[in-house]
Amino acid sequence: MVDIRTARLIIRNYKESDLADIMKYFSNEEVSRYEDFYPMSEKQVRDIITEWKAMDNRLVVALKENQVVIGSIGYWVDEEGHHCIDYDFNPGYYGKGYATEAGDALIQYLFGMTDIDAIYGDCDVRNVSSWKLLERLGFQRIKRFDNQSYKNDAMGNPILISTYLYELKRTD
Repeated sequence: MVDIRTARLIIRNYKESDLADIMKYFSNEEVSRYEDFYPMSEKQVRDIITEWKAMDNRLVVALKENQVVIGSIGYWVDEEGHHCIDYDFNPGYYGKGYATEAGDALIQYLFGMTDIDAIYGDCDVRNVSSWKLLERLGFQRIKRFDNQSYKNDAMGNPILISTYLYELKRTD
């Protein structure tokens, strides 16, 4: 089980009791706009919690002061063995530095717990907040990919987007 603490946050595994807080952002159109999912139903969020609660790479971000879950952060390993971070936050908490604080903590955790040389992140080029977050965290933009598809429209056709790929190299 993961328990990462920062000045204001606790980054930990999912719990069933997080449902109401997680629903506030995973069911939000603004949050899902640039993601590979559409606003989620309560059942979909319950299923994710059930699946992810035992996974140490899928974590929630909670405020230390009151334990309210304000976001999700984590990482996955791609086919080439690259560690890639991702994140989603409740828009009610945007602009307070929580995503930067959580991202920095996850980066420190990954570099401290693994021998990887770099961490990657990607985002839709239109998601300015996301790529600015990656840049605040020290990531460097290394490539643009066009005609990417992460989800389909209502007719089942792929929605084509452009994405930026970012890299953060280990410095020690």
